Amino acid sequence: MRNSRIVITITLIAIVAAVSWVSTQNRGGVLPLTGTDIAEIERLYARYNQGLDFQDEELYLSAWADDAVFTTGGGEVWSGRERIRERFRQKPGGEGTTITHNNTSILIEPTQDGAKGRGYWIVLDTSEPQPKVLVHGHYFDTFKRTSEGWRINTRGSMRGWSQTRWDTESKGQSFVP
Repeated sequence: MRNSRIVITITLIAIVAAVSWVSTQNRGGVLPLTGTDIAEIERLYARYNQGLDFQDEELYLSAWADDAVFTTGGGEVWSGRERIRERFRQKPGGEGTTITHNNTSILIEPTQDGAKGRGYWIVLDTSEPQPKVLVHGHYFDTFKRTSEGWRINTRGSMRGWSQTRWDTESKGQSFVP
């Protein structure tokens, strides 16, 4: 009786392990993100925004990987954390004055190399009692886990909404559950 319980337990463990292995293989070997991973990645959007808005250079830079690449909505490419620092110091959008950066509808999905994300961005002019949208668009990002935690690896920014640009620039950014 006792031996049969041991055999049944071992068999059940083997079945669970096999189902988990097959499930992982069907997703191309991509492991799911934990809730902690997703929360840490979402905080990168906040570090980016608040770093700009409060002119906190170190907070802003803490969102980026050392070898990150940022492509602006205007098509400018800034490669590496030091070049991204240079862009920050130029205050190209009037950061640190009366504008705020805001993100919404953020989707994050695991990839073979880390994670990818997409979210809407809105820049508001808050100089008047009624805020006004200055510009809007969306980011398409990749993230990687570093010794310091998750960081933005690449960020592409698209201003407004253009189906032609979307079809061209967002290839490989499908977010299907």
